[in-house]
Amino acid sequence: MRWNCILSFLLLAGLTPGLAQQVPSASDPKLGSAHHQVRSVEALISEVSLSQGTVTTLHLRPLFTTTIRLPDAVSSVAVGAPTLFAVEHSDDEPRLVFVKPSTNQPAESNLVIAMRSGQEISLHLISDGKEARDAAVDFVVDYKPPQSFLIGSSDMLSPVSTAVKAKHLSPLDIALARESHVATPNWSTGGNDNRHSSKHAIQSIQAALGEITEHDGNMLVAYSVWNRSDQWVEVLPPQIQMSSPGNEIKSKSKKKHKIMAEQVPIADYRMQGRKLAPGERVDGAVEFARPAFKQSHERLKLQIATASSVDIPILLPVPFVAPTN
Repeated sequence: MRWNCILSFLLLAGLTPGLAQQVPSASDPKLGSAHHQVRSVEALISEVSLSQGTVTTLHLRPLFTTTIRLPDAVSSVAVGAPTLFAVEHSDDEPRLVFVKPSTNQPAESNLVIAMRSGQEISLHLISDGKEARDAAVDFVVDYKPPQSFLIGSSDMLSPVSTAVKAKHLSPLDIALARESHVATPNWSTGGNDNRHSSKHAIQSIQAALGEITEHDGNMLVAYSVWNRSDQWVEVLPPQIQMSSPGNEIKSKSKKKHKIMAEQVPIADYRMQGRKLAPGERVDGAVEFARPAFKQSHERLKLQIATASSVDIPILLPVPFVAPTN
């Protein structure tokens, strides 16, 4: 009787084939099909230095969303092929933009993101399609503003980084990159030659000359602008002028010196942004063909002005001969 009870207990415990739980195997048709559809992806998380003159390539893939994190709030987005790529932006997350392919087929387009600061970002969108194997996918792209004088940084780019940039950047872009790594520019309010301005006028910005070089007969002048006021300002594109003092103009009250200035044509320029928040800095670089000669009393100057005070520009003297090559 005792052995019969033990046998009944073992049967109820599930040791018999009829009551034992079945464990699915790897060959189960319900699981096997999903297992064979898995594709491996290389998830990329990268930081990109914010630059006005470069295009960032973004590698996408169907079923994956890429996050673009920006240093300032986004004002608008525009995609070249809206039927191939979906772009999302919400005011609840003003610094984030989400991108993903809308088709399983390979696709290519571009994306332009404008920020409230006035800066624009251009991206090249590439999707290899759903069937691509072992494809790299940009999961997160974090744009970083260039290091300012408030953050410690080296005054010059390292030779290695300069060599890498030189492969795909123009000399003007390299000049801008070098200037953005200067920690403490030599700020100045310059001179305004007393033209159309009051002696009591207060400059809302300060500027500083950076590295001056020569390339293919043109001069490259880097510079920085700092908004020292408590309001937003818009910096105008740089200008180069050749100025010379003229004859004295006599009046009943006093004598004034008339300043003659001739604009020098600009070949190209770069600016990291136009609108500056209080305390913000922006860097730039300008390229121009220097006149072949000048008179001894003439001066070559970089002119920086704001949209709200174009009559009181900052004038920074530029050497007529580039000190470095």
